[in-house]
Order: sequence, then C-alpha cells, then structure tokens
Amino acid sequence: MSNSHEQPHMHEDNEDPDGWSTWGIGIGSTFLVIATVAISTGIYYQAETSEALTKHVNIRYEQRNMVMAAQAAVLEESARWVSKENPESAGTIDRLVIPIDQAMDIVAGNN
Repeated sequence: MSNSHEQPHMHEDNEDPDGWSTWGIGIGSTFLVIATVAISTGIYYQAETSEALTKHVNIRYEQRNMVMAAQAAVLEESARWVSKENPESAGTIDRLVIPIDQAMDIVAGNN
C-alpha cells in the first residue's frame, strides 16, 4: 500500500488567518470587555450612591427633632434626683437618674 505524503485535512482554503486581523479582533475584544466592565461598574456605583443619598442625607429634620424632643420629655418625666455624699469634698452630689430598662423602652419607642 502506498500512502501519499499529503495530509487530507490540509487544503489551500484552510490556511491560517492573517496576523493583522487576529490582532485587530483581539484588541477590539479587549476594549469591548473593558468598556463593559467600566459601564457596569458605573451603573452599580451610581445605584449605590443614590441609595445612600436617599437613606442618609434626605432626613426629615423636623420629624427627627420632634421625636428627640418627645423622648427627652419622657426621659425627664420618669427621672428622679438622687443625692449622694462626696467623700473627697465632704459635700453632696445631685444626679438625675433613670432605670436603664425604662430608658431603653423610651428610646426604642415603646413608651
């Protein structure tokens, strides 16, 4: 049997592509990937920034101040003065105290 030295899968129409077109496609694909990542990163950070702005900056100050004033009034109403003797100066120390469980309920909005 005689074998021909030609390889049957190699023909003239299946040559390697031109080097410049391979480089062009590679560089173009790289720019496309970089642009896609940059655009998606920009969209993500824009959404994160707008969410942070909505949550932290746009606070209704009047409502916040009213809640804080109401909490302070309830704290002052339920507090009592305690006098203790100061051994260093031989005088008394007056302190306004409130039980911690009542203070936590007031601040949490339960009262």
